[in-house]
Amino acid sequence: MKKFTLILLAALTAAVFAVSSAASSAHELTEAEQNSAAELLASAVDRAPQIPNEPVRAEAEDEGTALWFEHSYVKVPAENVTPNGRNSYQIRLAKNEIECVWLILAPSEDKTVTVTVSDFINEGTAITPRVYYGFYFDDVAGESTIDPIPPLDGPIELHAGRSQAFLIKVKTEKDTPAGQYKASVSVKDADGKEIKRADVYAYVWDFALPDSSHVKTLADLGWWAIYAADPALYSGDDGAAYKFYYDTLLENKVNAYSMPELLGGDYGALDGDTLATVTAYLDDPRVQAFNPLGWKTALSEENIRSAYEFLSQKPEWLAKAYFYPDSNDEPMSRAQLNSVIDNANLIKSVWENYKLIIPMHWNDLIDSKTGEDHFEYLKDYVTVWCPHTFFFNTIADQKADKRLTVRVKTKTERNYGTFPERMAQRQAEGNEVWWYVTRFPQTPEIALSMSDPEVNHRILFWQQKLYNVDGFLYYAVNDWYGAGASQHNWGWDKKHEVDTGTINPFDYYGNGVLLYHGGYIGRLHECVESIRLESIRDGVEDYDYFDLLDAKYGEGKSTLVIKQITTSLGSYKSDPELFNTIRLAVGNLIAPDPWPETVDTDEATDTEPSPVTTDADTEPAGEKGVSPLVWIIPAAAAAIAAAVIAAVVIRKKK
Repeated sequence: MKKFTLILLAALTAAVFAVSSAASSAHELTEAEQNSAAELLASAVDRAPQIPNEPVRAEAEDEGTALWFEHSYVKVPAENVTPNGRNSYQIRLAKNEIECVWLILAPSEDKTVTVTVSDFINEGTAITPRVYYGFYFDDVAGESTIDPIPPLDGPIELHAGRSQAFLIKVKTEKDTPAGQYKASVSVKDADGKEIKRADVYAYVWDFALPDSSHVKTLADLGWWAIYAADPALYSGDDGAAYKFYYDTLLENKVNAYSMPELLGGDYGALDGDTLATVTAYLDDPRVQAFNPLGWKTALSEENIRSAYEFLSQKPEWLAKAYFYPDSNDEPMSRAQLNSVIDNANLIKSVWENYKLIIPMHWNDLIDSKTGEDHFEYLKDYVTVWCPHTFFFNTIADQKADKRLTVRVKTKTERNYGTFPERMAQRQAEGNEVWWYVTRFPQTPEIALSMSDPEVNHRILFWQQKLYNVDGFLYYAVNDWYGAGASQHNWGWDKKHEVDTGTINPFDYYGNGVLLYHGGYIGRLHECVESIRLESIRDGVEDYDYFDLLDAKYGEGKSTLVIKQITTSLGSYKSDPELFNTIRLAVGNLIAPDPWPETVDTDEATDTEPSPVTTDADTEPAGEKGVSPLVWIIPAAAAAIAAAVIAAVVIRKKK
């Protein structure tokens, strides 16, 4: 039955992309490639036990409070109080991974509740979850939207006519046993009576993600923004708050430019505890990139040599050093380009195999006759290319969709090739290729605005794998409005920026903010994560899934799968159910097959399985229940089915 489900879903996916927009036609799979994709997806065998979907009644069940679950990449607005029918949920994750699920409560009257989640248990092995609550900003593109996710550490108020989301986070280790884990959710009122109860599951695939992800990352973590928020942080902290922020990013697969104890790149000052801290980070496989001189430190032969001599103690330490002079950020003029060359020559005089990363926002012709542009002008000096994502659009892409941004001239593309082709050549020559987003690009391309469908922020990293981009840079994680406690609530702001009067208009929420100051909720020395940071981590982990898929089935197989969701920067499907189905299929394809597949009784008799079972925690894989693979919202399923029928009718008419 499960194989049949995946065959059906693969066929539906094929039909969806058969009628996709003209803008992506040059990037779509051929009929033969789509058939290969369908065959690959159909070969996935789902070994996870199916879970029941019957509501679990609490001892003092409150019929007036609704409870349901939602994918972590779907933000439920506070105005939405209509359950989606998911009374339970099965998180799917590999070993050495973090995955989450939303629990939603919507009461008919105001009340104070306490929400707890037990350990996830499987045959004596326990995984302790972390629970957070969604903090809403009102009127983000017309609705209340979650971005900060503070830790849940006590009672919380629920309000009639509004839903409240809670994020349940599960983290596995490399040695976590594979299999099905079960936990219980308990909601108690102010009198301690249990008014809601639910079961939630985590199925751990029998493979592990690497400590060092293929996707390298860099972002600025501003020291001043942290410490200027409250004078109390200046005394006695000794860098503890900065370290907390740094470690939070690190757990979420993001490396900050500046390492704790090395904010200014002073290697000569390291001794004792500070030396131990720095060497521990340098040896940590999760730390893959940092600025060896820190942010906004002017380059000199002396400080470059000091960094080189210290880091050359281990070749792997040298490999993690990425020079990013702030004076060379987004060069636009000839003088600024020449400054990049001057700094490259300075670094090269000391550091032979240096890495120099230069974010590129603008491009223009250097030689109108040959089509030489900024990228060609710097090709002998920059070793880590970091353009805005929109540079990967071709002129043909923009002709098909005028909304796309293109910053390459026709003559340049004709003489040097398309931008993706040029970056592939740089990689072949030993360079790295990264990319970045800020307020740009705008719709239909993906950035990190909190007004976007959350699934888009994971799809961005599927696009990164599709375009074979090595790294992701984000200019800042705590670029808050103001820094004082009285200014914009410690940075807890939707940070809405609009510009409609330029040739590059934007309408963006939360640019440069992926962390919030903990002082706002009484955690002065801590930060609070955002759901967008969660999505970045998940997107990086998705990229690792695709690497594992290619390693098992052959290079390029991931492209066949990714193109079921996105075929280019401007063409993608934000359907979370389709995304979930494809992601689960990828995990099932990677996971080893521990035993021969048996004949499914329902499949043999050509009957559908019962949609619900009441004893799923002990039932073997392949038996009756509700599979997450067929949890497709009816309306979405109907729309896809309609596309299938339409495609068939069109073919018959032809």
